[in-house]
Amino acid sequence: MANRGKDLPPERIEEAKAQRARELQAIIDRLTGELEQLETKLAATTDQNERIMLKAEIVHFTLALKQIDGGAGQQRRKPPESGLAVPAVPPEGPQPRQGGAAAPLEFDT
Repeated sequence: MANRGKDLPPERIEEAKAQRARELQAIIDRLTGELEQLETKLAATTDQNERIMLKAEIVHFTLALKQIDGGAGQQRRKPPESGLAVPAVPPEGPQPRQGGAAAPLEFDT
């Protein structure tokens, strides 16, 4: 199977990129329209179960739009251990200070 992108002329590659960009923009427009419709339905309904379902769909559409956007402005993920509670002072007491010997207390005048 030949590599499709390597043996194409540059203008054909640019044309393919432009086509892909148009398709991506069409998907973004469609998702944005669906999101607006869901928000309109959410504002119009009073049924609690339907509101929960609509909010869940809004979250999914919003996440899909963020993924398509390429994560622009996406916050950095925290490491998994960042949520662990750590006591300020260890249970066995504070650690001794690091350093050299104590300063001499002799005051010669």
